[in-house]
Amino acid sequence: MSRWKGFSVAIVGALALTVSVAAQRPSGGEARNAGASGVWFGVPLPAGLGDPHRPILDVSAARPAAAVVPPGEEGNRELTGAAVRRHLEAIVAFSRADRARGERAWGRITGFRGADETHAWVLGQFKAAGLRDSDTQTYTATQPTWYPKDWEVKLVAGTVAGAGSRDVVLASAFPTSGSRLPNGPLSAPLVFVGATTDTALPAVDVAGKVAVQTLHPMAGAFSERTRATERARELARRGAVAVLNVIEQAGNMHVRDFSNCGVPCFNIGTDDGRFLKAVAERATAAGKLADLRVGINLQTEMRPGLKGHNTIGMIAGRRPDEIVIVNAHADGWFDAAGDNADGLAVLIALARHFAVPANQPERTLLFVASGGHHGGGMNGPGNFVTMNPQLGAKTVLVLNLEHIAQLRFQNDPFRVEGTEQPMGFGISNEAPSIADIAKRGVQRYGFNLRPNFSNSTAGDLGGYTPLGVPRVQAIHSGPMYHTSGDTLDTISTTGLERAARFYAFFVSEIAKIERAALQPK
Repeated sequence: MSRWKGFSVAIVGALALTVSVAAQRPSGGEARNAGASGVWFGVPLPAGLGDPHRPILDVSAARPAAAVVPPGEEGNRELTGAAVRRHLEAIVAFSRADRARGERAWGRITGFRGADETHAWVLGQFKAAGLRDSDTQTYTATQPTWYPKDWEVKLVAGTVAGAGSRDVVLASAFPTSGSRLPNGPLSAPLVFVGATTDTALPAVDVAGKVAVQTLHPMAGAFSERTRATERARELARRGAVAVLNVIEQAGNMHVRDFSNCGVPCFNIGTDDGRFLKAVAERATAAGKLADLRVGINLQTEMRPGLKGHNTIGMIAGRRPDEIVIVNAHADGWFDAAGDNADGLAVLIALARHFAVPANQPERTLLFVASGGHHGGGMNGPGNFVTMNPQLGAKTVLVLNLEHIAQLRFQNDPFRVEGTEQPMGFGISNEAPSIADIAKRGVQRYGFNLRPNFSNSTAGDLGGYTPLGVPRVQAIHSGPMYHTSGDTLDTISTTGLERAARFYAFFVSEIAKIERAALQPK
């Protein structure tokens, strides 16, 4: 049964989330919600967004085990956790600077300043390490990019909650991609329509109302993409003027997921959702539910012709006619520490490691910091393959580094554990020789891969499909995926070292495998 189905279900312990949530205090625009005791039926006001550069939970007690350093590898200083973390901090700083400039939808977003600065930094890193043919290749988006400039979702005070009540801004609200409000602000009553896991929408009138549905994802919100979006579209067909997706995780976070709901659609954090639900229940008991209204304002634009970048650098191997591409996407929403600053940081560490003459690889390595992972019509790998046709005959394998060192967050109750998020390992052609190397690497370094490998290579590797070579990646999509909770402190330093050492081993061992064994018939 949905936690929010009907108004007879009591809220217990803030939606049954028995977690120790990191302190969040109103700041900036959220301060307007503070200090209004005695109003809104006595329901405590939501805490606001807090500091979105801090983790949503207290992670200070989560201490993953030290990285394993096999004898003889102590001198590989570029692969230490401390060294990789310095790269991570530099990358996340570009996102933080973007927010400091006033961007509400901040991050290292392809086509915008944060991503441009990141690629310039990567190019400097490649050149400083001595990589050959270091360059930034630029391409143009094939379609306009949806961009949210400003927005506000608030519970309108009116007279419904008594004297002294003020509008309450839901600071966690974040518009889903494609949402538009062409006729200006709207104000409409609320209607609750249950959870995305319910077998069917309830038989309630949603015409002219703001529909509120809840998601309780066991992993990231992405796991509810299909159900949430299809349900929102059905609500739009029934006449809802907007949809609010309350995402039950912890506290309040911006969540950047879902698209094209058919009406303005916003993701809402748990604490803001708790407030909406509790007020609605008390308003119902007082016979005032019909007087509750939500105010929504949203300013967006479509930006054509944005520029994306792929930054590249090469390390010549003993076999210059055979190339292994090592890719990590450089863009990301919000601080994007785990999507994908950790992968990009390890990419830089590997470039510096293999640039040392004593570590020269057998096969030539081509490092690619790709763009456009989060932007429609801007896929970096696809553009890279098109712009570099000479790679087709030389490339023997593509390795992607993505989401590889985040602490493990779990639900029910929402909590953090002292280990890294387990990752699925995908090999596009399921070659036994590649799987064997990965398994030996896990045993050697303790890299947290799930035991059963697959042929799933979603994401950036799709753009490399035309090369016709094996594509490989370890990846996870945990609860912090595409949220403002994906912050620097959620990344395990020892996990960064585990990843860097595992991938250095993997690349070195791949160089020893003949091409025929990489692509068995």
